[in-house]
Amino acid sequence: MEWGEVESMPTNGVLVLVLMAAAAWFLGGLVPLVGASVIALFAGAVVRNTIGTPQALAPGVEFTLSRLLRLAIVLFGTTLSFAEIVSLGGASFLVICVTVVLALGLTGLFGRWVQAPPGLVSLIGAGTAICGATAVLTVGPIIEAKKEEIAFAVTTIFLFNMAAVVVYPLLGHLLALPDATFGVWAGAAIHDTSSVMAASLAYSEPAGRAALVVKLTRTLMLVPLALVFGVIAHRYRSVSVARIFPWFVLWFVLAAGLNTLGLFGPGTVRLAGLLAKFLVVMVMAAVGLSADLRRMREIGLRPFYIGLFASVLIAVVSLGLIRHLIG
Repeated sequence: MEWGEVESMPTNGVLVLVLMAAAAWFLGGLVPLVGASVIALFAGAVVRNTIGTPQALAPGVEFTLSRLLRLAIVLFGTTLSFAEIVSLGGASFLVICVTVVLALGLTGLFGRWVQAPPGLVSLIGAGTAICGATAVLTVGPIIEAKKEEIAFAVTTIFLFNMAAVVVYPLLGHLLALPDATFGVWAGAAIHDTSSVMAASLAYSEPAGRAALVVKLTRTLMLVPLALVFGVIAHRYRSVSVARIFPWFVLWFVLAAGLNTLGLFGPGTVRLAGLLAKFLVVMVMAAVGLSADLRRMREIGLRPFYIGLFASVLIAVVSLGLIRHLIG
């Protein structure tokens, strides 16, 4: 997403996203099979690729994609107990580790087979295995990837994130997956946190709770992954753990801990959960407003093939492991 130099405050963009989310929320209630998040995503994409997104909205879109998404995560923490986090995170840890290693290794082999640039392959593998664009932007400077490789990788990951919001709930219903199983699968396989939350909440609220815990556990893998890439690239000292650590995860755990102690009443928990879900719909509208389909067409097919291979691989492997190890 290239917004150019924008000096305005995020107010206008946030207000537009609130209105888009409110409309999508209303329509999602009328068509629950589709859901508010998917409606918001496609509405944003239609606006971006027809009339375009005004530059004045850019700060609000970026603010929503970063700050408001993290606020939604923390608010969801108030609806969970610490025991749920430990249980779900611990049970899924082996699934996450195996899936990450396989995604990185096999994506690397596939990228070599299609003769794609090694840097691009590493970036798509990292984004698919860990946490989407965040992993790409973290690993890129460490391996000294070219700017166009980073842009191509982010765009490719972005495309499959949008597809996951629609495809995963459909597959979940087709396979008749229990809420918990679907939540663990979404958290272990979908790339970006925003798409994980949108897809899992479209399935069910229990699935959303499980997915978020698993996804945040997976996000923590970014730290050792970045250190490994740093060692391989002989740039270990350039990797700042404090800079790449996802500190909002700790706020999420703290919120769950306070809820476990009974410091939040039932009304507060319900309100926090409702606000968090609305913020996710806003985030999906922002994702849609960031979807430059022309840019996606320009990147060519090799990144798409690598992203498709990595996305299918992580989906199949993680679901198989979940069914075998967790049930």
